[in-house]
Amino acid sequence: MTFAKSIAYAFAFAREAFMGIRMAYFRLRLGYLGPRALLSKGVGVEWPRHVRIGADTSIGPGVYLWASSQGHINIGEHCAIAAYIRIVTPTHDPAALPIAAVRINRSVEIGDDVWIGTGAIILPGVRIGSRSIVAAGAVVTKDVPEDVLVAGVPARIVKTLLPAEIRQENGRRALNAKRTRS
Repeated sequence: MTFAKSIAYAFAFAREAFMGIRMAYFRLRLGYLGPRALLSKGVGVEWPRHVRIGADTSIGPGVYLWASSQGHINIGEHCAIAAYIRIVTPTHDPAALPIAAVRINRSVEIGDDVWIGTGAIILPGVRIGSRSIVAAGAVVTKDVPEDVLVAGVPARIVKTLLPAEIRQENGRRALNAKRTRS
């Protein structure tokens, strides 16, 4: 083994050890962190006990999960949360002055198999249905039904996705093709 290769192995080992420690830390702090869930470097969490993340969910770098004293964030299983996303539960009552006097907390619910693109913002009280996609940069102000693609500011449905059974079969085919190439 070359010196360069042994250094590469040492760095890979250190990176995996550090990631294991990070995930153990999040398991202790969060309300729930499912098996094989992964939170990248730079993920910020307010009120961690009010955040639940399902199994096999991946959260990218720079994501900020802002739960609150009465607002929870629940993220389902098998979700892909890209980088620099904001999910927030606190807001204010626009019908009351001074504006900062009345704080409102509304939980956010994200279903299973949801993909949220880079830089999206999910506002308080929103529910995103399972198997839906939120486009990069979208600002989600209202509930999103299952199996749709939303985009824009504010986010609107731009496409109904293929039925779940077809998408699952496409995923199986892609995994099988990848295995046969390896």
